Amino acid sequence: MGFEIQAHRGARSFFPENTCQAFCKAADLGVRVLELDLVVSKDHEIVVSHDPWLSGPCCSDSHGHSLSYEDRLRYVMYDMAYVDIATFDCGLPHPSFSHQQRITACKPLLSTVFNTVDAYMILERMKGRMIYNLEIKSWPDKDGVFHPTPDRYAALVLRCVEEAGLSNCVRIQSFDSRVVREAWKRNPQLCYGLLIDEMKNMELCLQALDFLPQYVNPHVSLVNRELTEYLHAQHIKMIPWTVNNKVGMLAMKQGGADGIITDYPEIALELFGS
Repeated sequence: MGFEIQAHRGARSFFPENTCQAFCKAADLGVRVLELDLVVSKDHEIVVSHDPWLSGPCCSDSHGHSLSYEDRLRYVMYDMAYVDIATFDCGLPHPSFSHQQRITACKPLLSTVFNTVDAYMILERMKGRMIYNLEIKSWPDKDGVFHPTPDRYAALVLRCVEEAGLSNCVRIQSFDSRVVREAWKRNPQLCYGLLIDEMKNMELCLQALDFLPQYVNPHVSLVNRELTEYLHAQHIKMIPWTVNNKVGMLAMKQGGADGIITDYPEIALELFGS
């Protein structure tokens, strides 16, 4: 495998995050690995969203009123049926991405993303298959609040993957080792990853998995030669997040990372090719 470029929540410099438009744009650019986030609705649909709630600055309600960040307390998606979630427009540009286009887009189902991106690539006669790096958003202290228990959560995600026939085209990752372990117990043939944001948690989380994942993906600030050599010695690949400038991208490649997760895949593609 060459140096891998993953589009973080899609091509975010062009379209709002975790939308079908952002994912299809990433495919247009030449990206073949999408990183996206999963949460759960009240009726146990798998929804593509970084946060488990609806809020500003990216969403407006069914009446077209822009939401504030404080509205997250009102619109927790695990308390809402998907039919109601879909009435919210989450295509507003994020202020951190000045060139994002305003679109109309609800929080999509994972099944919709699979169907839309794959159909788009076929229609446009693009080469290769898209790989979906699925981050399960899960917190040990939020079972029953933002999501189901890890066993139920993992089963819901795997059912969606298997029904789409994409077991060979997905990776499952999370900061929560519990849900990764539950998914692996149900289907050890899939590709798994562990996300880390603190070094002190890495060994404990790896031990809690009871198996060696194919990936350990750290925050870019944690990456050094020692970590890279440690993971590679165990035949674990490392793809840091979120690497958003040329200096950082070049440093990750020169330092031995297996790829990067970035909000700006177009910059990375310019540096390294598709």
